Amino acid sequence: MATAAFYSNKEEKYNTYDGADLGFTYSPECTLFKVWAPSAEQVLLKLYTTGSFHESGAQVLGIKQMLLDEKTGVWSAEVEGDLDKIYYTYVVKTEIGTHETQDIYSRAVGVNSVRSMVVDLNATDPEGWENDKHVFLEKPNDAIIWEVHVRDFSSSDTSGISKDHRGKFLAFTEKDTVIPFTSYPTCVNYLKKLGVTHVQLNPVFDFGSVNEITGVEYNWGYDPVNYNVPDGSYSTDPYHGEVRIREFKQMVKALHDEGIGVIMDVVYNHVYSTEVSPFELTVPGYYFRMQNGRFLNSSGCGNVTATDKVMFRNFMIHSLRYWVEEYHIDGFRFDLMACHDIETMNLIREDLDKIDKRILMYGEPWTANDGENGISGEDCCNKSNAKKLSDRIGMFNDDMRHGIKGGSDDDTRGYIQGSTHSAYNVIAGMMGASSVTFGNWANVPSQCITYDSAHDNLTLWDKILKSNWCTDYDTTDDMYVRQNMLAGVMILLSLGVPFMLAGEEFARTKHGDHNSYKSPDSINSINWTRSIRYKKLVDYYKGLIRIRKRFSPLRDNTTKAVNDSYIVYNGQIISLTIKNDTEGEWRMISIILNNGETAASVELKSQYDLPEKWVILADAATASDEAIAEFDTDDQVPPRSALVLVDKKSYDDTRITEDEYSINDQEWYIE
Repeated sequence: MATAAFYSNKEEKYNTYDGADLGFTYSPECTLFKVWAPSAEQVLLKLYTTGSFHESGAQVLGIKQMLLDEKTGVWSAEVEGDLDKIYYTYVVKTEIGTHETQDIYSRAVGVNSVRSMVVDLNATDPEGWENDKHVFLEKPNDAIIWEVHVRDFSSSDTSGISKDHRGKFLAFTEKDTVIPFTSYPTCVNYLKKLGVTHVQLNPVFDFGSVNEITGVEYNWGYDPVNYNVPDGSYSTDPYHGEVRIREFKQMVKALHDEGIGVIMDVVYNHVYSTEVSPFELTVPGYYFRMQNGRFLNSSGCGNVTATDKVMFRNFMIHSLRYWVEEYHIDGFRFDLMACHDIETMNLIREDLDKIDKRILMYGEPWTANDGENGISGEDCCNKSNAKKLSDRIGMFNDDMRHGIKGGSDDDTRGYIQGSTHSAYNVIAGMMGASSVTFGNWANVPSQCITYDSAHDNLTLWDKILKSNWCTDYDTTDDMYVRQNMLAGVMILLSLGVPFMLAGEEFARTKHGDHNSYKSPDSINSINWTRSIRYKKLVDYYKGLIRIRKRFSPLRDNTTKAVNDSYIVYNGQIISLTIKNDTEGEWRMISIILNNGETAASVELKSQYDLPEKWVILADAATASDEAIAEFDTDDQVPPRSALVLVDKKSYDDTRITEDEYSINDQEWYIE
């Protein structure tokens, strides 16, 4: 297919439109269709009975000429009658030819996205939807984020999910699930007991790499087709476009009912296939960054969207608002955020703020191919430019990630495996990348997403084993488990926003597959029985989460906690001591890390008066917000482990009963 001539990314050769009514506006009496296509010579609206040509009863219901408003570049047509569940396309004639395409602004589609669909969105609301409440926390670093792929979550028969719902949105709606023939919780039942506040879902919008009819293929979903539509492969019926919408809402509501927020992984930086994308077929040469007639490729996927152009920027803003308002989404994670320009991301933040300032927003501060970005380095959303962004746009801290475990896919070592070369990256990360002394690319700690693994690259467990030259993925060797625990301490007791891959807390393995984006379920599915095998590890993470919730300076979204901290590093031991002025909480905490092969003495220092007595909340085997023992000055930190202490007096003064803690847990989220 021919492409339009390139023009400057910053040049706007067309009149633009800022209305929020592009796509369809439905009523039972009539439906209004609008599409921005200023370069088109003609646009026709075609109506169909089905979402694809191969379905029984497929037929064209009608073709209507659309009319152009030259001032805005918007074509429109109004059709009388009730078009609910009627499918449609546009036939667009431009300089590159005449092409039939789905609507850029689709909100529903048929199977495999062949055609767009008109739908009465109110009729897709599940029971009780009008009472569904967002899960919003007062500060970004109140969040504890658990990243999961919809299919991975429940596709294994160990999930305890009913067969028809495995790998689907509806798996999240099943309550009190357990590993078959046991009492061990799985899925949402497990998440509630673990204590995380949010799930981050790998892409759930309509993507192109999985055939919705067969559902056999596997993919992470980083190949967008329709940004405003849930993907049909996760629904129980991909043929009827309203089903995926309703089931997505059921999933969100079920998580909200348990006090768990929902974050969407969004991929606005590229599309699945440029030449057949509705963006390119509708306005050729506009929506993508190009050079000399060639699509640029900072996404590494064959194209990069022109977020610096008015209409793609507007598309992103309206799209994100739509997910919040229609689907009650609580936050967004932006894939390859450095492909986007700073102005666009700040404008998105401003628009989301009009809904609620507590909507989470963060992303990857890098591209896949820097030389192909099409915007200057000063304008892109990377860590070097973090201070130009809103404080409430977070960034993944890959320096911390490498400091903890070494390279993501190789056998190099980080702090948890004994490296002494990565300690400063760990220290800077634990300070939320906001310390003048150790490194401060972030404005405030809550801008720093603290993590050691995600869906891509080796899982933390596989990385630990590879760097220790072990190939037994089911090993329960204490030293490897301790390294996993040590990483958990650094993630969950740092000052940034803690983020972890689903199952990191029970040694999740993909059997060494570092890029499982299209690997089978046998590699990607969560094996819930590992939560039994590694119960000690699960309980440890659960205890760390409870500690984090009890000590508010770890969740401070200003630099006060950074300034109230004292770091000791002697080549083997990292000690972080933090003062707390909050009434009714522990007065001081000390987090002591030992990455050596031998036990080490504890060295407590601070610019403040230290308490006379301490109690131990976490050691090499146990973590809890209940004291394990009193600390003795002769106590040592075992090898490859941590010791977490709080001052005894304030601990005794603030002890709460289990019943009180349960009440506190229920009130942790804010409607």
